[in-house]
Amino acid sequence: MSEPRPAVPAMATTDGEAYSKLGPGPIAAIRFKWTARPGGNGEYFVDETIGESSAPMVSGPMTREAAIALVDERESEARRRFDQLRSEMTGRAAAADLVRKGEA
Repeated sequence: MSEPRPAVPAMATTDGEAYSKLGPGPIAAIRFKWTARPGGNGEYFVDETIGESSAPMVSGPMTREAAIALVDERESEARRRFDQLRSEMTGRAAAADLVRKGEA
């Protein structure tokens, strides 16, 4: 039985003052991206998008530290859910294999 391929890693990138992370998953069209960006006057906003061309849902204003914490929190929760789903799917596939072997 082969090992499942790892999901695309969450990568933190910084572009000047912006901070971004990508959510897990093999399909770019449904992958989340969170970007903390400056809005002026020391305030930051977090843009949350799904896929490459969706309009962002914007949270803020907040401090830089709060924006980075929100990005990290959202990415962590998405990764936890993705890992849970992958584990459930792997477990179901293993159980189905046992049932098929028992029927043969």
